[in-house]
Amino acid sequence: MTSAAQLALLSQLDSTDPAPNTIWIFTANDTERLERRFLSRCKVLEFSSYGLAAEVASYLHRVWHAEGGNGNAPDLARLAKDSRNNVRDCLMRLETELLAF
Repeated sequence: MTSAAQLALLSQLDSTDPAPNTIWIFTANDTERLERRFLSRCKVLEFSSYGLAAEVASYLHRVWHAEGGNGNAPDLARLAKDSRNNVRDCLMRLETELLAF
């Protein structure tokens, strides 16, 4: 989120006339570049992908075969681990593997 967008939202969050019965939900891959004063008005919930590697690898296995890959699949468990169980990243890497196949 740009600094200008954060300032605009801060003005809404700090408004003397806030929108009634409103919950703002922001999603982000990380909060590193968000301003401290913006974050101070938010409740940060972190979601863990710990323990999902087997499920991600199973999903990648199904995608591999559905997209025409045959028995020579790459190490899908390693792919999931290297991507920190980020499914979008895994699929992009798998696409590269399929194109090279």
